[in-house]
Amino acid sequence: MTKKQVKGTASYEGALLMCQNLAELTAYEVAGDQVLIPDAVGSPSDTPQSLILMPGVRLASTEMARGVAMLGTSALGVRCLCYPDGERIGDFTVLFAEYGGAERFAAMRAWVDQDRRLYLIPDEDVEEAGETSFKFDCGLRKVDQPWPDEADRQRGLSAAMALLLAEGPDSRACRPRNEVKARRVGRVTYENRRGRASSARAASLEGKFQ
Repeated sequence: MTKKQVKGTASYEGALLMCQNLAELTAYEVAGDQVLIPDAVGSPSDTPQSLILMPGVRLASTEMARGVAMLGTSALGVRCLCYPDGERIGDFTVLFAEYGGAERFAAMRAWVDQDRRLYLIPDEDVEEAGETSFKFDCGLRKVDQPWPDEADRQRGLSAAMALLLAEGPDSRACRPRNEVKARRVGRVTYENRRGRASSARAASLEGKFQ
């Protein structure tokens, strides 16, 4: 992607759509408006991590970083930027909880590999972007650069946005191998198939973060 000469206009509706599809494309269920609870997939030895999802937010405040550090649960700010030429770009900010603190990673872009596994990678056109990449794998996990060359990087960026901005039946047409079966109820609330315990856990996380 060439560097944009004008700033995009943030769309909250677009951010919500991206959050909904993100839950469909990863091993998560949305419980309430902000907390992503990992679905029960994979090996029992895996340690699933919840993720606080914040549509329309850049996660730039010190207070948010303190809250994430206190909880020990990473947070993801999701924005959808709309440009005059009609292009929509996802802008992600990660507050990564680790070792009792919270490290901020701004200007991240969604990327998918050939197996449609979802990552967040630095936006090379933005000055504040770093070099760290993340993979959605029962939580956010730091990984090495996942693309082999620039052509594959551009392919993965375009494919990821197509998946995250898909509406209706198209949003479920290209799920990864570990297909998530959570269904949408209302705006961004999904059926919690793991029972009342998970619902209580989500409510607790939301209450502490507010």
